[in-house]
Parts: sequence; C-alpha cells; structure tokens
Amino acid sequence: MDSVAVDSVAVDSVAVVDSLQADSAAVRSPEADLAAAVAALARAIEAHTASTQEDTTATTSGAVLGEARGAARDYSVRIFWALVLLGLSYGIVVTLTWILDRVAEASPKRRLFFKRLVPIARLVVWVLFIYIALRHVFDISAQNLFAAAAAIGVAVGFAAQDLLKNIFGGLVIISDRPFQVGDKISVGGTYGEVTSIGLRSTRLVTPDDNLVTVPNAQLVDMQVANANAGALDLQVVTHLYLPGFIDEEKAKRIAYEAAASSKYVYRKKPIVVIVLDEFQETFITHIKVKAYVLDTRYEMLLMSEITERARRAFREAGLITPGHGARAWVPVHAAQRRADND
Repeated sequence: MDSVAVDSVAVDSVAVVDSLQADSAAVRSPEADLAAAVAALARAIEAHTASTQEDTTATTSGAVLGEARGAARDYSVRIFWALVLLGLSYGIVVTLTWILDRVAEASPKRRLFFKRLVPIARLVVWVLFIYIALRHVFDISAQNLFAAAAAIGVAVGFAAQDLLKNIFGGLVIISDRPFQVGDKISVGGTYGEVTSIGLRSTRLVTPDDNLVTVPNAQLVDMQVANANAGALDLQVVTHLYLPGFIDEEKAKRIAYEAAASSKYVYRKKPIVVIVLDEFQETFITHIKVKAYVLDTRYEMLLMSEITERARRAFREAGLITPGHGARAWVPVHAAQRRADND
C-alpha cells in the first residue's frame, strides 16, 4: 500500500516538472521567436546590401565604360569634322589662288593688285580654320583657348625659335608691306620678281627663271631694294659702250630713238640718256639709257631691244667698226723682240 503511494507521488512529481518545463518553454517562446526574426532580418539586410553593392558596382562600371565609349566616339566625330574642315580650307585656298591668278592675268592694269591679295587671302582662310576648329568643333572656350595658345606659344617658342622668327617676319612683311607680290626686289645679291609671300619664306623668280626661296627673318633684317614699289611699270637701265673718240651727241640721239621706238617702253614717263667717260685699258664712252617698261614682265625684252636697235644704228652711223670691242693681240715673243730692238 505504501509503495503504491510512493509511485503515485513520483508520477505526480514528474508530471508537475514536465508541466513547469512546458510552461517555461511557453513563456520563453515569444522572445526566441523575436530573436530569430531579428537574426533573419539582419541576414536578409546583409544579403540585400551585398546584392545592392554588387549591382551598384556593376552599374557604375557600366556607366564609366559607357561614358568612355561615348567620349571616344565624340572625339572621333570631332576629329573627323576637323579633317573635313581642313580639306575644305585647303580647297578654298587653292581655289582663291587660282581665281586671283586668272583675274590678274586677265586685267594687266590691275595684275599686281590681284597678285597682292593672294597671301592675304591665304592668311585669312587659315586663321579662320584654326579658330573654327578649336572654338566650335572641339568646343574649347575662349578663355581656355587663349590659355592654351599662350602655353603652346611658350613651348614652341623654345623649340622652334627660327621657325617663329620666320613666321613673325612673314606677318611683318604682310602688314608693313615693304614689298608685295609682283614687285621686283633685290636682296642679298639676288634680284627677281616676288611670286609668293608665305608665313615662313618668300619666293623670287630671277631673270634666268631660277626660283629662290628666302626666309622671312632674313628679309626683315636685311636691306631690300624695291625696283617698282607696287607699280606696274619699272625703270630699266640699259648700258651701251662706245670708243672714247665718238660723237657724243649723235650717240645720245641714236640711244634715245632706240628706246623711244620700242614697243615695250612706257611713254608716259621720261627717257633719260646719260653719257659717262670711263677708262678700261683705254678711254671708252659709257652710255646709260633709262626708260620705263610697260609691264615688269617685259624688263629684259626692253633692255634687249634697246641694245639691238642702238648697236645697229651705231654701225650704220660709223660710230663702231666690225672689230669693236676686240682687244689687240700681240704674240709674246714678237713683243719681246720689239722690246729688245728698242
């Protein structure tokens, strides 16, 4: 009887303990659920943040690559249009030069005027090309353009001083105009017609049809003799030589008529004949005929025609003989024998 009572008490105790544990578990379950929910939320936030960062990184990389591609494509387009503008400017320069040359040849009286417009037209076209390309094609602001020009000018100034001297010399020649295209000038022992004035050099064509290129820096520093100074006519000096015993008045009259009757002479300006007495192993008469030519291109033709007409008239008048200008030749041994006999 007693053992049955003890077992009953033990069973009741176990049931009470289980009931208490269940009640305790039931009491703690909301807190556990909350902690679990918080932990799950934290894990979800971490996962979302990581995913967002990956997406942001991918988006940023894609945007950077897209901007780089767009910038490269934009610069490619700009370079393309700059090249197109360069070709267009070159075509304009060639066309303007061709038109001005043709107009100059078609208008003899204004030939030099149109010739002088060629270097100015070239300079204007190239300056406009550089400005439009930098300001509008590459979209460089005026402030940045001036700053870049100053920086480039300083850098290039040290690297290419001679080139810059020639360029500034060309600008001085174009602005100051000591000579122009079509003028006959003499510089450094070279005489010829100015055919072109560039930013680096000036080109001359000599009477022998040689093309001479002179750097502009030398032209600015040296003395330049301009024969016609922009005028279409030009004074031509023809030198004639006669024996010292001839009739000067007759020789002057023949020389004057030879110049006045030429088809190349410009009759609106005076013809002057000067007689000089010189000694070159013997006395000779030096005659200078100063006459103006209609066009600078006929300078040598006028000089040749005056010489031919004058020499023909001198022979007809008996002022020169067939042996005029020939030096007497005496064999050395004959001269020596003559000296010994004396």
